[in-house]
Amino acid sequence: MPHLIQIQECSGAPLLPAMPEPYHVVRGDVHVLFVPDGSRLYELPAGTIASDLEGLVRTLGAEPAAPPLRFEEQASALSLNIAQACNLACAYCYADEGRFGGDPQLMPQELAELAISRHLDRTGPTGVSIGFIGGEPLLNRPVLHHSVAYAANLAARRRVPVTFGITTNGALLSSADIELLRSYPFAVTISLDGVRGAHDAVRKTRSGAPSFDAILERVAPLLSNPGRAKIAARVTLTRRFLDVAACVDELAAAGFGEIGFSPLRTSPDSSLCLQDSDWQVLLAAMQHAAARDWARVEGTRDALRFSNFATALKQLYRGASEVLPCRAAAGYVSLSAKGRYYTCHRTVNDDACDLGDAASGPSPEARLRFVSERHVDSQEPCRTCWARYLCGGGCHAEVLQAGRSGCDFIRGWLEHCIAVYPRVLSCRPDLLRTVRIKELPE
Repeated sequence: MPHLIQIQECSGAPLLPAMPEPYHVVRGDVHVLFVPDGSRLYELPAGTIASDLEGLVRTLGAEPAAPPLRFEEQASALSLNIAQACNLACAYCYADEGRFGGDPQLMPQELAELAISRHLDRTGPTGVSIGFIGGEPLLNRPVLHHSVAYAANLAARRRVPVTFGITTNGALLSSADIELLRSYPFAVTISLDGVRGAHDAVRKTRSGAPSFDAILERVAPLLSNPGRAKIAARVTLTRRFLDVAACVDELAAAGFGEIGFSPLRTSPDSSLCLQDSDWQVLLAAMQHAAARDWARVEGTRDALRFSNFATALKQLYRGASEVLPCRAAAGYVSLSAKGRYYTCHRTVNDDACDLGDAASGPSPEARLRFVSERHVDSQEPCRTCWARYLCGGGCHAEVLQAGRSGCDFIRGWLEHCIAVYPRVLSCRPDLLRTVRIKELPE
């Protein structure tokens, strides 16, 4: 059933601004009451007044019930840091070019096999996801190719569905790599940094040369013929470039059908991270890009390109309601090239996020302890925020390093998506039902 409930009983003077917490009213062409419990949406008639809402709130309950903590005894998603090294020299890299403060490392084939075998041994019939990450995973091409074939064969024998993912800068893609990605159900994420000029300013080769055109040239054959792969661009936004719509246009022209954005919050170069004064600029840019993308597809059968927008709408449609921001530690773990498990690929070599060694496997007790301590209802100021079950409290790795910033931006972005949602539901409900291959957490 469409995830928008109409309320017929309300009537009276125009809607007053006051609204008792923890519920939230979003005003638009259709006024929407958002209820955190189950991310429920109630369509309010234009004449709704505060007293109507107070009565409705009483019928819904004084406080929203927290969604359950979803914890998998055996994590269904695994990423292998097969190359803790990189061929590029990004100015902002939080991962120290994949080294995470240590020496460059390549994962041995035997270690990858051990992790894959354990992952498939201990996971149920619903399916597993195996991702390859770095640094730049294509620096360890032999282990990548062998691991995919090994996992696919093992999964077939055990009758366990398996999907794959890779996050790559794309600069090293060969014809053999492209054939591999086409041949299996791969979620391929190409890391970029904006339009050509913005990208080349912060993402250079080791010799200092620009990389944008070289990357697009390597990726072009995969974009034109992806086979079984799903290709997406993931753009890191530094404070030097926040023109989201221009980037969507340029990357769409290059052949990308899905383009997502992540603001830079942690970096060795703090001048590139978004600051308090940047969040409203980014919010306006995101809203503008969403409005343009919706205007492009309304009345057509085309798909949305701006994936942050598409993802938020789909979350609202299915009533996404979580006490964590992602599945890190709860259903996803990451193995370093040296053979230690961590809560995610962003926390490699962080002792606070260590889950155990390859021989023993990731500790369920350590995983559960990590996520239990980060339940959004136990965090400040999250526990009183109306958007907490959509946001989940923010990326664990970023919060550990930089605290919480941009909360008003997150709420503003969600309000924008909620305001647009009734129109999308009415005109293009097909946009809300698309299911992609499971991707690695960002």
